[in-house]
Amino acid sequence: MTEKGIGDQLISCAAVLVVTDIHRSVAFYRDRLGFAIAQIWGEPPSFAIADTPRASIMLKQADCDQDQPVATPNSTRVGGLWDVYIWVTDLQPILDQLAKTGTDHTPPENTPYECTEVVVTDPDGYLICFGYCP
Repeated sequence: MTEKGIGDQLISCAAVLVVTDIHRSVAFYRDRLGFAIAQIWGEPPSFAIADTPRASIMLKQADCDQDQPVATPNSTRVGGLWDVYIWVTDLQPILDQLAKTGTDHTPPENTPYECTEVVVTDPDGYLICFGYCP
């Protein structure tokens, strides 16, 4: 019998972002990017999942009583580093959605590693990259 490794057990994964306003973040991911939001959990509301069939982003309300920065995008530590990278099968529907909702984004960029990428900045400054890598 062959032993199975960790990779054989994985189903999917999700990014987890600490946000400063759960309702504002939910509205952005739902209304601007087209993710489904089934529910906001907690009292007061503090957690939601922005979901698609193949990509999810978990949104966690920051504890604003803490003495630390509440949202810390990777780019605040390393310039231009994304917080979420989502591979796509076709970039045009992403561009169409962004245009339809008036969402600012970078122009499509062809990379040295043979992907075409578009980056969106969410309300907390997180960089969400959509990459088409044939």
